Amino acid sequence: MTEPTTPLNVLLITSDEHRPDALGAAGHPLVETPTFDRFAATGIRFTSAYCSSPLCAPSRASFATGRYVHDTGHWDNATPYDGTPRSWGHHFVDHGVDVTTVGKLDFEPDCDDGFDDQRVAFHRETPDVNGLHRDPPIVRDGARDRIEAAGSAAADGEAWYCEREDRVTDETVAFLEARAEEAAGDGEGKGSGTAEPWVCWTNYILPHFPLVAEPSYYERYPETEVDLPTDYPPGDDHPILDELRSHFDGADLDEATLRRTRAAYYALCTALDDHVGQLLDALDRLGLAEDTLVVYASDHGEPLGDHGVWWKCCMYEPSVGVPLAMRGPGVAGRTVDAPVSLLDLVPTMADAVGVPHDSAWRGRSLLDVACGDAPDDDRAVFSEYHAHGVSRGMFMLRQGRYKYVYYPDNPDQLFDLESDPDELTNLAGTPEYTDVRERFERRLRVHLDEDPDAVDERARRDQRERLAELGGPD
Repeated sequence: MTEPTTPLNVLLITSDEHRPDALGAAGHPLVETPTFDRFAATGIRFTSAYCSSPLCAPSRASFATGRYVHDTGHWDNATPYDGTPRSWGHHFVDHGVDVTTVGKLDFEPDCDDGFDDQRVAFHRETPDVNGLHRDPPIVRDGARDRIEAAGSAAADGEAWYCEREDRVTDETVAFLEARAEEAAGDGEGKGSGTAEPWVCWTNYILPHFPLVAEPSYYERYPETEVDLPTDYPPGDDHPILDELRSHFDGADLDEATLRRTRAAYYALCTALDDHVGQLLDALDRLGLAEDTLVVYASDHGEPLGDHGVWWKCCMYEPSVGVPLAMRGPGVAGRTVDAPVSLLDLVPTMADAVGVPHDSAWRGRSLLDVACGDAPDDDRAVFSEYHAHGVSRGMFMLRQGRYKYVYYPDNPDQLFDLESDPDELTNLAGTPEYTDVRERFERRLRVHLDEDPDAVDERARRDQRERLAELGGPD
């Protein structure tokens, strides 16, 4: 493994609900993301990165611990991370590296989550019980209203996110300024390059719903020019996906509404890009860039009606895929197509700051790949979902050109992402792909270390118990 000769600082920037193709660097013809485009051009961009669960709280709990959702039992938005098992924050601090967080964490409030220095912190104050109703799933209150409300904020007021995201940016810049002053010397002989490495994890909520953007951003995307969802209405009739579509009540929307959702979402992506630009400008201005690994990722994506699905929660690329890029000393400027996971960032950061790995972490460091080594093209990346809108869970395995999705007691899916990047043709029932499908199912069971049907039943049992605990029906 290639490691830095001296420890690096890490600035980890994460967003919420950023689909992997909503970047100029990813080839999107409309989305304006000049900061991300420059970032990708001078660093490394992973074109096939995935979250470990396409939903906020499970994804963030998984990332905080470096473990899969079925390892930790944080299945849904009613069971956010509560400090158990221990986080990489605990681990880094145990080994002498301070971690500061700024912005949204989405954890259980007031728990020992291992991230002691939290600034402008946002946690999940109220459990979302929608994910506990699995037998049967329910239609989500107000879901369609949130889609139909997409558009521009009032011209005479701020958009819903402005004050919150400004605080996140300002606090992060203040953190960087303090670290630059510390690195410059404190008057007692401490000079540049001798300060202990630090990790700053900055979290934005953009471009998450509500899809209501500042007018100055929204006006950049004329509704008549934005694209429409792919495969809307959907061509499949998969039972589980149909449950999810019903849950979010996003069928049969008129074209004007569909275009407004895209225009607003793209505007939110551009607003996010400007915030990230302020952070990167501060790093350069303060002379910290030469000692800092910068990582950008999102907790999951957003389908925006593709395949008839809204609000993530499925294994289609715009939902389970995420943008992922890095830049820093020794990072080679290129793109990598091999599949990778958000969980790989945990050991990557550990290598950067000089912390040993925890044997419980599920990811593999990407630092050697970022610095120029060839990736393992044969690696498999895993994701799972056990939350609102579906009666049974789903398990995804991506390896090479194929993506396989297993649904307990329901038809599986197999897509060739090279020839079918929009995932329009399910090959699972095609005789000539029987060997491929069976190979993926076998590998999935090995990857899980247990039977997926048993994992699914364990999740649903835990959720029934949690619903009873919160005062819901038996």
